[in-house]
Amino acid sequence: MKKIALVLMITAVLTGNAFAQLDPDDDGIGVYFDPCACVNCLTLDAGEHLGDIVITHPTSPMGILGWECKMWAEGPAFITSVELLGNAIDVGTRENEYIVGLADPLYNPYSFPAIVVAMVNVFITDTSEPINFYIDGVYFPSHESGQPAYLDGSDNTIIKPLQQSTGGPDFPVATINGECAVATESTTIDGIKALYR
Repeated sequence: MKKIALVLMITAVLTGNAFAQLDPDDDGIGVYFDPCACVNCLTLDAGEHLGDIVITHPTSPMGILGWECKMWAEGPAFITSVELLGNAIDVGTRENEYIVGLADPLYNPYSFPAIVVAMVNVFITDTSEPINFYIDGVYFPSHESGQPAYLDGSDNTIIKPLQQSTGGPDFPVATINGECAVATESTTIDGIKALYR
């Protein structure tokens, strides 16, 4: 009986860590390779692959009524398309900028606190070099901080800034075929502290 209990406990710990969101902070944004925002670093073959732009832990209880960011990739790959989720319209006119309004708030109870706002198709041409994804604010930002932002689903007069999952626009939020993007130091320390609570 003790052996079965030990196996079940180890399995619970391993699966809990395997599916934990990478960025535990409120109002985060990043590129992930799964809808739960658990994987932001992969090794992939050349060809077409899918990623997601995900807003994590939104402080709006009713979801997202709009969002904006600049997202791009550097390395041997092309972003072939970005498919917006929900009843959305993109009014961004600059390259790689997305200024998206939604007719209804975007909220997914199955993946919450991760809300996928767009699916990104990426075509990898070479696997010998890393591909890094970056997120920044748009040229004419809606929030005074200049950061990526979203419109609160419960009150369309509230614009909230979004934090890049790895600490800022100079750090990749996701990587393919390279060294993994990591969470910011404060997030990592907070994550370690959470293990002992």
